[in-house]
Order: sequence, then C-alpha cells, then structure tokens
Amino acid sequence: MHRVKNVQYNEEDLYDDDEVDEGQGEEQLTQEDRDNFANLTPVVRAELEEAGLQASDREIQDALWNYYWDVGKSVNYLKNSRTPRPQRQASKKDAKAKSKFDQAAEKAETGCAGEGWVRKFSAAERRDFAMPPLSAAEWFQGVPWTGLSPSIRGNLVPAEPVRPRPRLLGGSSKLAKLAEERRKRNAAAAASPEVEVPASNGALSALDRLASIKDGKENDKPAATTQAEPRKYPIRKKREPTPPPREPTPPPAPAEPQEEAPDLRASPTAFGRTLSTSPRQHPTSTMHLKDVLGASSQSDPFNAPSPDDVVMRAQQHSKAVSNTSTKQASTKGLERQTQALNLDADATPQQAKVRSKGLDVPRLWAEEKSKRKPSAAFVVIGHVDHGKSTLMGRLLLDTGAVAQRDIDKYQKAATELGKSSFALAWVLDTDPQERERGVTVDIAQHHFSTDTADFTILDAPGHRDFVPNMIGGAAMADMAVLVVDANQLDSGMKGQTREHVLLAKAVGLKKVVVAVNKMDDTKPTAWREAAFEAVRDEVRSFLTTSGFGEEDVLVVPCSGLGGENVVKAPSSMGAAAWVAKCNPTLLQALERSIPSETESKTVTQPFRMQIADVFRGSIQNPLSVAGRIVAGHVQVGDSILVQPSGETAAIRALDVIDEPRDFAVAGQIVTLHLQDIEAQHLRSGDVVCDPKRPVHLRKSFEAVVEAVDPLLPQAVDIHIGRLHAPGRIERLVEVMGSETGRKKPRIVRQGQKAKVKLTFEDAASSGFPLVDGEKVVLRAAGATVGYGVVDAA
Repeated sequence: MHRVKNVQYNEEDLYDDDEVDEGQGEEQLTQEDRDNFANLTPVVRAELEEAGLQASDREIQDALWNYYWDVGKSVNYLKNSRTPRPQRQASKKDAKAKSKFDQAAEKAETGCAGEGWVRKFSAAERRDFAMPPLSAAEWFQGVPWTGLSPSIRGNLVPAEPVRPRPRLLGGSSKLAKLAEERRKRNAAAAASPEVEVPASNGALSALDRLASIKDGKENDKPAATTQAEPRKYPIRKKREPTPPPREPTPPPAPAEPQEEAPDLRASPTAFGRTLSTSPRQHPTSTMHLKDVLGASSQSDPFNAPSPDDVVMRAQQHSKAVSNTSTKQASTKGLERQTQALNLDADATPQQAKVRSKGLDVPRLWAEEKSKRKPSAAFVVIGHVDHGKSTLMGRLLLDTGAVAQRDIDKYQKAATELGKSSFALAWVLDTDPQERERGVTVDIAQHHFSTDTADFTILDAPGHRDFVPNMIGGAAMADMAVLVVDANQLDSGMKGQTREHVLLAKAVGLKKVVVAVNKMDDTKPTAWREAAFEAVRDEVRSFLTTSGFGEEDVLVVPCSGLGGENVVKAPSSMGAAAWVAKCNPTLLQALERSIPSETESKTVTQPFRMQIADVFRGSIQNPLSVAGRIVAGHVQVGDSILVQPSGETAAIRALDVIDEPRDFAVAGQIVTLHLQDIEAQHLRSGDVVCDPKRPVHLRKSFEAVVEAVDPLLPQAVDIHIGRLHAPGRIERLVEVMGSETGRKKPRIVRQGQKAKVKLTFEDAASSGFPLVDGEKVVLRAAGATVGYGVVDAA
C-alpha cells in the first residue's frame, strides 16, 4: 500500500508553462532595464570571448538580471556553467558501506532481470539518444517488411511483449528472506520421509493453513503429485469454548468446627448506650443525657444552642459591638477592644467629625467684595472639529495656567499616535478615550486667572452624541464662547452650531463671545479680512434671531493653533495687521463680557446645589462632589441633605477654583469633600440642599415651554442641568400668548409657547428634586423639541 499525501489545489493556483507569453517579461521592463541590457551585454560577451567561451544574448541577459547588473558575477557564472568539472574520486574516507536496501535499489535501476546486465545511462546521455517525435508512418519508413504484398500481410501475428517477472520490492526485504527460507525447508522436508503428525480435533491451525496457501502461490512450479506437504508446525489444540461447560457441583464437605475468635471491641460508653439502646435491654446501665450534661430535669437538653450556633452568635455580637464602638466609643480602651473583636471590620480609618465655625457667610462675602476680582465661568460650544479644545489649550498656555514643558510632553505623545496637532487639545481632553478618538466626550473643567479676573473653562463636546453633557456644562456657565471655523461655517450651521446656540439660550445664557478660528488657513490667502467679515455678519444675524441682544455678542478673529489674537494681538506688520485696528483679543473679549455679580438675596436663600460630578479624591478626602451653587451658601462643617436618596452628610472641606476655602456662595463652582455618606447615595443630577429646608421631590410637574418642533402628547427626554431622565408630555394644558388663551390644544406648533404637564417614566422612584423657575430642555429622537422653565406643581 502506497501512502500519498492528498494536496488540494485550486484551479487558479495551477498554470501551464505553454500559456506564458514570451514577450510578457519584456513588456514589464523599464527603460532603465533596457539601457542596462544594451550597455552591459557587449561587455560580458567580450570577457567571455577572451576566455574562449560563447554565450547567447538570452543567457547573458539572464545572468545580468539575476546578479543585479553585476558584470563580474555574471561572467563567473557563465564561465563556470561552460567549464566541465572534474569528477572527484571517492576516497577511502568517503567510501561507505552500502546497505542492503541501497544494493537492491541499484540492482533494480540497472535492470538485472536474469537475462543479462543493462547499462545505466546518465541524464545527459539519455538526452543525446533521444529521438525527435515521429509519426507511425515515418517511424516504419524503410523497414524491409513494409514492402510485403497484401496477400501475405494478414498472416503477420503480433508477438506478446515480454514482461518482467514479478519480484518483491527491494529484493532483499525480510519477507523475501522468510519466503526463501520456507521454500528451502519445504524442499528438505519433501526429500525426507513423511513424519506423522498427530491431529488435534481433526483441524489445521490457522498458521499452517496460511503457510500452505502462501507456499502454493510462491512456488513457480506446482508439485506434480497431490500429496500434501508435511506440516512444519504441530497442530495446535483447539481452544475451549467460552464459557467452559459447567461441571457437576460436588457435594458440600462436612463443616469443620471453627474456633471462636475473641471479641476485641470495647464496650460502649454510658453516653453511647443512652443514645443507641433502650432501658429494657440494659436496665442496670441506663443513663439519661441530663446526667451527663448536668441539665436540670425540667429543661430539654436539645433546646439549647449547638456549639456552632454559639460561635456564630458570638461573631455577630462581635461585629455589632465593633460597628457601635467605631461610631460612639470615646475611650482608647474601648477602641482596642473593638479592634480585637472585629476581625472583618473595614480597614479605612475613621475621620474625625468636623465642627462648623458658625461663620456669618453673607456678611463676610459682602466685606470681601472690594478685595476679590470678578469671576465668571464660560462654556465653549460649537460644531465638532472646529478647534474648541485646541483654542482653549492655547489660551491656558499663553496665560500661564499650563507650563510649556507639559505641552512638550503632550506634543511628543501625540506625535507617536500620529496626531501632533492635538497637543494643545490634550490639556483639556485628559481621558484616554478622548485622546485616542480626538473628540471631547464629557465636560472638561480648568481654571485660569488674569490681572483683572478669574475664569473657569467648561469645554463642552461638539459631537451630537454627547449633547446631554453639553447641556449639563452650559447650565453651570455664566456666558458662552462660540467657536466657528472660518472655512467651514456652512457645515457648522448644518451641524451642531445651530443647536448649541439654541441650547445656550434655553439654559439662560445671555452673553456670547464668537471666536472665528483658523483665520491662518483662509483661502486663497491667510488672514483674509473679507472672509472674517462674511462669517461675522452671518453669525451675528443668526444670534440676534435666536434671542441674543446685539450688545451681548462680540466677534473676534483668532487662530488657536498659531496663537494669534488669543492673548496677544498680532504684529502690525504682515497679513494680520488689520486685526489689531478694530478687534480685541479673545481674552479682552472675555473680560468685557463678565456678567454682573451675584445678588445678595440669592446668597441668603436656602442652600441648593446640583451635583455635576462624583469622584474619589485623596486619602484625606475619599469622597467628593463638584457642582455650581445655585442659591444660598455653605461652609466647612455644615450638614447637608442629598435628594432623592434622603441621606445626610457632613462637609469636611471645600475648594473654590482649586483652592481651599472656609465657605462658598451662590454662583461659584465648588468641590465639597464629604464624610458620613456612602458613594452609592450620590449621582450626577442629584441636589444637595439644607436639611432644614429640603428640596421637594416630584414625579410630575408643569412647565412653560417654547416649541422648537410641533409638540404632541409624546415621550421625551427631560434635561434639567445634569439631570437626564426619560419622561412624557402627559397633557397640553394651554397655549400661552394667544388672544383666546386656548385650553387643552391638540398640538403646539413651532414657535408657540404653551403650558404642558410632564411626568417622569420611572414610576418606581420617589421622584426627582425640582424647584420652580429651573430651566428644562425637552429632546426627542436626538433633537431638541422644546425648552422652558418649571412652573408650579
């Protein structure tokens, strides 16, 4: 049996050499290759002629091509291919004893068939003897018997071809040797007298039958007589049937008396006899369980707790004592006892309770009014890829809020990712996902100060998938910075620029600074004044129609990547010389647009702040929340209430603009470091308020909204700052502003104001904290459909 590896080929992988076009390779040669062939072929031919050798142009060109135009290597290759190499005589060391398999292979190749030896020709000799292909008529042309007459030509009978005798492969295998030895033994046994072999059950063994059949096939001449050959092996005994036949069962032998073994087991204890025996069997050894345990006769001993119950109750008692002592213990001895008992207690050190200083915050805030600089928080809005983050990174770098070495580090990391132009954007985009995608996802917050004001940047995402985050950031700002691309204003207006302006108006922002970015990339020349004027007029017209006053809008040309007119005005010489004549820098526009300071009555209202972010800080401040104080004031040590969870906490410390302070007032973005509360009770959108005057929870409320798209009783997403919850327009109450004051309309058309009733879909919750006058935004199917304010419940 031959073993052949089965390799599956596709028809496309197979090709025929005849199908290859001879000119196909030449067509692929370049002009340089043809010039090399034309110049180097005569050089190689001349060197070959000096050596007395000849070669065709094809061979010379093949050698030059394979050796990459190296003339010396090509000449050596052609010389070696035409110089016959002397046959090396095999030395004694090289001589090696041939195995029997090799000898048999040589014997088969030489064609030794018993009639004589046939010469073995080499491949070159076989090629020389090869005859050209001829037809049958040409092959037999000139043969004498081809001229025979037709009358006797039919008597010619073709001879049977002589076929070689079948032989075993190799000629020297073990099977051949065994067969030869078997024939010799059979011949010797035939010459000797017959020996009777005892039969066993009248049947031949399987081995003998196989031997007789093989011998008959291997002998060239069958025996003349029909006498059976003597067997070589004795006949084996036939195997017993399975299972063997049952023999008759012998009668049982008489039982012999056995000696009784002594009982080595110990007698049961009194406790064991009590559990396993009855008093009747052992009346003298009866003992009750109460006698062993010492219980009274009136109590059931099995009613007592088991040892496992005792251990578990002790552990539970230990934990209870530990938790109680951690909160209430005041002595060190009790604390050491608690640590010894509570093996599973939390290893976090308990923080000492901070007491309030009882500061008169409104009075202190009024006294410091003349000393503190104006402050404002602005949200950066605009379409995606218009350069918002890069422009803010440049602003932070030029104002000194970010060091140059940090920018260099970002530049190196961004270059490795193939985004070298994103180095300034990485100042605000700190999340790895934002840096990898090159898109702002969440609100990025950063502070910087000038000689005249303090600012907080709220960089909002421009992608439409992150509009809820943009709404939350705009709700914390005092004004907006709209960034537009001087070269792609139309794409921004069709994209998120229009919706961002609408949402800025919806959350109550009144002042807008428009930064016309990428002025250094205007076509056909950089800093083209006509391009800036066209963008300025179109953006102003859109903002005034959206509800912003003309005096509240400032338009500034700038370049975030180059830094022109961001903090410093461009040079009076060059393409941007016209900018400084009638346009302020971006920083100057921000300082001019700072809104008026918070009113005193807002500071004296009940404390209320919406949580924008929950995070874990340092070891000293393990749990912190950040947000903008909407009303009231707060100081270190105050107790607060978190709605809707209803949990209370204590303010351990607070920061304003990343600096520790003793108190904070309305209008400031603060970070509160809390204690005595768990993280699961805090979420973005929750409200922190005064426990004495808490914010009430509502499952439904009424709001006066302006319809951006036609409104029907439908499902909507309700956005109130960072609060984002699914809801529904339950009922259209009335259309506002109409002469008739139509009640219960079927639809609110675009541009109309109406009072609607909204309901949160999460009926399982106790409601959400809402206050009259809060800004509400309604969105459906990824678009803003209305906005307004919360009305009375």
